[in-house]
Amino acid sequence: MEERRPVPGRRWRVSQWAVETLISVGITPNGASIIGMILGILSGLAFYMTGVDGIFWFIGAVLVFLRSAFNIFDGMIAERTGNKTASGVFLNDFTDRIADAAMLIGLGHAQSSSPAMGYIATIMALLTGLTRLSGKVAGARMYYGGVMSKPIRMYLVIPSALIMAVHPVEGLVPLILILIAVGSAITVVQRVWWILRELS
Repeated sequence: MEERRPVPGRRWRVSQWAVETLISVGITPNGASIIGMILGILSGLAFYMTGVDGIFWFIGAVLVFLRSAFNIFDGMIAERTGNKTASGVFLNDFTDRIADAAMLIGLGHAQSSSPAMGYIATIMALLTGLTRLSGKVAGARMYYGGVMSKPIRMYLVIPSALIMAVHPVEGLVPLILILIAVGSAITVVQRVWWILRELS
């Protein structure tokens, strides 16, 4: 397992162009992390507003995508500028947790969704990150893998929101939240196993 989450998007030319553009306008790694957090919060608000107008499904999907992009950009900016700091490592994870919670809670309160499943999915998703960080504190490597790691959650949420924007499907969003909750629980078990195996 790698200390850094393996993300193919870092090698894409469009990502590299975006990072160079952000650097040119003075965006720092910490600034990118905060922007990503704000986008995550706004995505949750957009999902919450889907009961008012279906266009918010599309807006939410776009915001989740942009949040995911900035989650990549902060590390890329740090590498490109050599501005790697302890505060940056902290903010990267701290802002991620807030963005994840806002997105999933908002999804739970979306049109034709389930608030209870939204909160359960949020708790389980947060536990995946907590398990990884707890292992690191104990001396293990950072384990990013598992059946429901953060990128996989995004791959589920974005297409589902786009489907709801074009042709709402009854029960789709609660199903996605159930998949995230169950998959996250399995991921926690996987990471605990990997960590204990390494530390034993």
